Amino acid sequence: MYDILSVIATFVFIGIVANLVIKKYNSVFVFMMSGILVLLGYAILTGTSVLGENTTGNVIVDVFTFTANAFKSNASGVGLTLMMVTGYAVYMSHIGASTKLAYIVTKPISKVKNSYVVLSVLFVIGTLLKLVITSHSGLGILLMAIAFPILTSLGISKLSSATVMIMCGFVDWGPNDSSAIFAAEKVVGMPMMDYFLTYQAKTAITLIKICAIFLPIYLSYMDRKANKDSEVAIIKEEIEDVDCPSIYAVLPIIPLALVTIFAFIPSIKVDVVTANLIGLCFVFALELIRHKDRKSVTNDFSVVLKAMGNSFASVVSILIGAAVFAEAIKLLGGIAIISNALANIKSATIITVALMSLITFFAGMLLGSGNASWYAFGPLVPDVTANMGVPIAKIALPMQLSSGIGRCMSPVSGVVIAIAGMAELEIVDIVKRCSVPAVFMFICNIIVSYFVV
Repeated sequence: MYDILSVIATFVFIGIVANLVIKKYNSVFVFMMSGILVLLGYAILTGTSVLGENTTGNVIVDVFTFTANAFKSNASGVGLTLMMVTGYAVYMSHIGASTKLAYIVTKPISKVKNSYVVLSVLFVIGTLLKLVITSHSGLGILLMAIAFPILTSLGISKLSSATVMIMCGFVDWGPNDSSAIFAAEKVVGMPMMDYFLTYQAKTAITLIKICAIFLPIYLSYMDRKANKDSEVAIIKEEIEDVDCPSIYAVLPIIPLALVTIFAFIPSIKVDVVTANLIGLCFVFALELIRHKDRKSVTNDFSVVLKAMGNSFASVVSILIGAAVFAEAIKLLGGIAIISNALANIKSATIITVALMSLITFFAGMLLGSGNASWYAFGPLVPDVTANMGVPIAKIALPMQLSSGIGRCMSPVSGVVIAIAGMAELEIVDIVKRCSVPAVFMFICNIIVSYFVV
């Protein structure tokens, strides 16, 4: 009876929190305060400290000490990494380097006449750009300005073209991606590059190949079904370049290249923060040489600092709130009870992988944020895997990737809203068109991840 009540309490708690976030209550506030309330209730009812043996001497004070520790550990560890990555990415956009990179790699593709071959190639390029342009919304908006006109000029419907722009960000992967960094360092407990090379890259590349084959088949069928090509007059649009040297196209890749290169040189250790800092110093040196107004270049450093601050407010803060939220879920005990039950079932690993991934998939869809979904439920993985005796990455990897896939069909996702507005389409129509590829890739993710890890 107690177990049933724990499971019910856990899912009621998750449902209430999800409902508040969907209603656009501040997600950080909801995660943190709901978690604190549960921790306080647990401390008062049981008299047990959430800090265990490290208690301050008062179980109520311990709850706030736990929350303070969440601030300290996340802000100084993975939080600093996320802020540095964001600062570098925003500066690349500020000086036009990100746009130049996308322009150069997509321009030759526009000369290919087979429209759905172009669609597939642009999709692959977009997913590769996600390695260096980690924001799904940022990548989608950039591709809308550059790749979207190419597809529509070749006779592909606006709805299918917009779907490709969204699906390009369906995989959150790479050494610079915030959810991947969180997965590696906070959940799996291994260096980012080890996680990327050992698990994530193999899975992501396989999923990208599958999606690159599926998308043109599905979207061409939907376009034929809707007779879009014959009903809408497509006018070719000029693709605009940006005013910066072509060599700047390589600048967004510098941190990724440094981390990758030094991963194979054991004598030198370069982490993500250091790689981005080296990249920033190099880029600022170029900008000081390029521009006569050197004072304005130095003032651009505020762009980096503001981006880092915004990252703390929008991403790292969610991570902190989610840490408190996740601890509350652990104390309620429902997830542990379910995982224990699954552990006793023959061949339960694939079932657990599917169910845990389904949680982050639907949370990503409901919340419109892959990070919020993954940060909230990712910390539960070590306890689940400990009960089952399987590697943490076995469940963490598909869960992490599922959160980004779910975001692709979320009506409240920033990238969906932005692309719907830019393409002058209804959000509902885009969500419907994206739903089949997203669900298909979610299923593929479960299968591929299961055999890779």
